[in-house]
Amino acid sequence: MHQLKYRYNPTTCRYEPVSVQPKNIIGSILLYLSLTGVLATALLFLHSAVFTTETERALIQENNVLKAHHKELKHELKTVQASLLNLEKAEGVVHEKLARNLEQPDLADQLAVNYEPPQVDDFKKEIKKTKDESINLLTKARYTNFVLASNLNIDKKSLELLMNIPAFQPVENKELTKLVSGFGSRIHPFHGATYFHQGVDFVAPRGTPVYASASGIVSLINFSDLQMGNGNVIEIDHGNGYKTRYHHLDKINVKQGQTIAKGSVIGTVGMTGGAVSPHLHFEVLKNNKHVNPIDYLFEGLTSTEYEALRVLANQKNQALD
Repeated sequence: MHQLKYRYNPTTCRYEPVSVQPKNIIGSILLYLSLTGVLATALLFLHSAVFTTETERALIQENNVLKAHHKELKHELKTVQASLLNLEKAEGVVHEKLARNLEQPDLADQLAVNYEPPQVDDFKKEIKKTKDESINLLTKARYTNFVLASNLNIDKKSLELLMNIPAFQPVENKELTKLVSGFGSRIHPFHGATYFHQGVDFVAPRGTPVYASASGIVSLINFSDLQMGNGNVIEIDHGNGYKTRYHHLDKINVKQGQTIAKGSVIGTVGMTGGAVSPHLHFEVLKNNKHVNPIDYLFEGLTSTEYEALRVLANQKNQALD
């Protein structure tokens, strides 16, 4: 039961009940809501300060790794800048020496040279000879292409075999700069020791599409929450002894046993497992033995571009996993 409030009235010399005013009720409600909001805000701050979610822990760990990687990159950048400065100094010395050694020829000597202009007839003969040789070579090339086109027959089985060779780069790499570590002896990113890197690393932002390097069947899918190892993995069996593996994925868009066409999006780049930064670790196996993927990733590249890709893959640097 609500308890009434009383106030002493000196006129009547009696205690009289005090009527409740609407403004007092509104004031009480506002005070109650304000206190409730302050208490809820304080509880939220207290919860945020005391408890850490899984997402926050993962982001903190990723930030720590990126800070360490950033420190290493800054050190490498300073080393490169020092090397460039030394090269500039050396270039200046070379230019200075060359300028000293260059001697201006005497004008009299230039005038004393016996110059005989080429004969016009000889020049015309050389032009005709070169033109005839060019026409002859072009004719032979066209005949050779005709013979090859007439006798080259690829049956369905042979075509499927060609489609199943892992020759397609697993991430878009038009500038050829995403391949940062190759196959073979490399430096481990955590303990700094030399170890055998069984694939190639393509650096790319999280969410970058990952493509099947060749047609095949998904033979293995593995999800892992551990902050070590290969993380989320897809393995595709391409037949004829070929398999490819895709490590440290963020999302996986295929299922085990699914048939995959070359160039299909099978997942996205991530930072799962023991990766020190977002990237794709790509492996090629022939008869269950690791082979150098760079020997196969030639599709869509000119000879010059492929040679540039090989140069990047052969650098003895630090891997990312």
